[in-house]
Order: sequence, then C-alpha cells, then structure tokens
Amino acid sequence: MKTKIFASFLIITFIAGFFTCALSLAADINAVKANMEKRLPLVVELKSKGIVGEDNNGYLQFVGGKREKEATVEAENQDRKEVYQVIAKKERVSVEQVGQRRALQIINKARKGEWLQDPNGKWYQK
Repeated sequence: MKTKIFASFLIITFIAGFFTCALSLAADINAVKANMEKRLPLVVELKSKGIVGEDNNGYLQFVGGKREKEATVEAENQDRKEVYQVIAKKERVSVEQVGQRRALQIINKARKGEWLQDPNGKWYQK
C-alpha cells in the first residue's frame, strides 16, 4: 500500500513539474517575443538603411562597414535563437533547420532594397 502511494506521489510530482516547466517556457518565450516586437522598429530601420541584412540562417548580420546599434543586433539574434530552440525542440529538428526555414520566410517578406543572403552565402539586395 505504501509503495502504491509513493508511486502515485512520484507520478503526480513529475506531472506537476512537467507542466510547471512547460508554463515557465511558454512565459519565457512570450517575454522573448515581446522584446522582439519592441525592437522591431529599430531592426526595420537598420535594414532599410542597409546596415544589416538577413542571413541564410535566420539571423541579422552587418553587411557594410558601418556597425550601428550592435547591442540591438546581438539581442535580436539571441532572442531569435531562443525562439528557434523552442520550435526545434517541439518539432524535433535542429535549431539550424528552423533558422534556415525562417530565413526563407524572411526572404519572401523582405522589402525592396533589403540585404539578403542566398543559400550559398552570397549577399544581394532584393
């Protein structure tokens, strides 16, 4: 009887821990997405000025000699990586695959004049 109670306790504890962890990850990813949304106008500005472009792995990269707002670019890339990690885990694929798929989506939505990187690593303007 004690063994069954202990086993039930362990199962309930595991399930509670799993859901707590899942809720925590959801809250964390929502905070990351909120930060990205706040940063979006500056990212759009940097892209429109030709300072950064979208690489073929789904991250921002400096494309010219001018390096403006480096902390913003680093923060954006870190947040993108966190989002890609969550998606990769959910879909059971690599983070790199998620980033590359995202890069293709970005290419389709890019505005005229923005810098993009093709799959071979060559930069071009849309």
